[in-house]
This record gives sequence, C-alpha cells and structure tokens, in this order.
Amino acid sequence: MENTLKQKLAAGAQPIGTFFDTASVSLMECLGRTGLDFAIIDNEHSPIEAETTAALVRAAELSGICPLARVREISRPAVLKLLDVGVQGLIVPNVKTLEQVQELVNYAKYYPIGQRGFCPSRKDGWGFDGLGSVPETMRHFNGETLLFPQCETAEALDIIEDICAVDGVDGIFVGPFDLSISMGMPGQFDAPEFQAAITRIVAACHAAGKYCMFFTGTADGVVDGFRRGFDAMAYGLDAAVLVQAYRNILAKVRG
Repeated sequence: MENTLKQKLAAGAQPIGTFFDTASVSLMECLGRTGLDFAIIDNEHSPIEAETTAALVRAAELSGICPLARVREISRPAVLKLLDVGVQGLIVPNVKTLEQVQELVNYAKYYPIGQRGFCPSRKDGWGFDGLGSVPETMRHFNGETLLFPQCETAEALDIIEDICAVDGVDGIFVGPFDLSISMGMPGQFDAPEFQAAITRIVAACHAAGKYCMFFTGTADGVVDGFRRGFDAMAYGLDAAVLVQAYRNILAKVRG
C-alpha cells in the first residue's frame, strides 16, 4: 500500500476529497473518475460499518482514489477493523482530551509508536503482499497510515497545540459545524471568535509539522480554505452533491 494522499500532502499538491455516505461501490468507482484525490468513508454519520467499508476500499483502490474513513467512535475495534480492511487514513470525531489522542495512536499505530494489534488481513494481502517480516510490515503501515483527530469540540481547541505535538498524529481535521456548536455559535462561521479558532488550529498544525484539513460545502469554501493555509480540503458528501447536481440540471431544463 502506497498512500497517494500522503504523497500529495508532502508535495504540497492541495488535495481535494469528499465524504462518502451512500455505501455504493459503483458510486465510489464513479468518484475515482472525477479527479478527486480521496474519499472519506463515513462510519460515524452513515449506516456504513467495517464490512461495507472493505468493499468501498476495494472500489476506491481500483479507481485510483485514496480511501480514508471516519471512525464511529474512539475504541479499539472501531479503529482496528477499518485499518485491517485497508483504509489508508482515519478521521476521528469528538476528541476532547489528550488521553483520547494517545489512545487513538495506540490503536492506529504499531510499535514503537503505538500498540496496534498485528494480524495478517486484507490491508497486506493476508501476509502475501511481500511487505517483508512482521517488523518490516509494521514499519510500512506506520509510515503509510494517516491519523487525523478532529478538532470539533471546544475542549480539543483548548489543547490543540498539545494534540498536534503527539507523536503518531499526522494532522488535524477541522469539523466546522460541530466546532461552532461546541463554541456556542452554531453555524456562525464569520464570527471573529470562530475565525480566530481556525487561524489558531492551522498555526498549531504547521508549527508542529503536521497537516491540517477542513470541511466545506461550497466550491468557494475550498478555494478559501487553501488560502487560509489548509493542506487539504474535503468538499461536501456524495449524496448531497448528487442531489444538488440533479436539481441544478432540472432547474435549467425546466426553466
């Protein structure tokens, strides 16, 4: 497994992806033909679980799009199962404490960084992908697996510099809706306090040599995110984009 998203981030290529909620392998194959760089298979806000995620990862790999996943919760099974089916990076919601972050690193990264459980699985061709010995395989996946805790709570914002300093954390994913809600200003993205929070998160990531990713529902938001210094942007989710695309077409035709 070579993580194409990690390569693009390292090259400063400003990758763009989307959330994936529909559980359709055919739609995942379609996304691979759009020019998107990654898809985040959502195990938190959709009914998708690990078994379906495995099929979606396979479709993503065949289509040339990097498969990430958002875990449903901070737990060993939620993290381990997704990584073992071949997800190349994790987005982790509802982070509030440093203890949770270290727990995530332990679940997601092998020794000596963490304590991830080792077992041949789909991720390494059940041991037949030629990655070498157990230590060599562990080293490979420690280098290729991205771990992005979300900053979507006021508690995470308060300790964002400390989170970014944790070995094994590759970057931060900003969830603007839940962050604004947690800050007591739901959806008030133009509020000075919220804008200051975004500036602080980006600065904390880059000061620690970590990546920073942001979610937006508009094309202008993608452009603005890169202008603000984000390294990657997640645009919308597959179901919403599909609905809006057909609405736009029908409005044009019927108008």
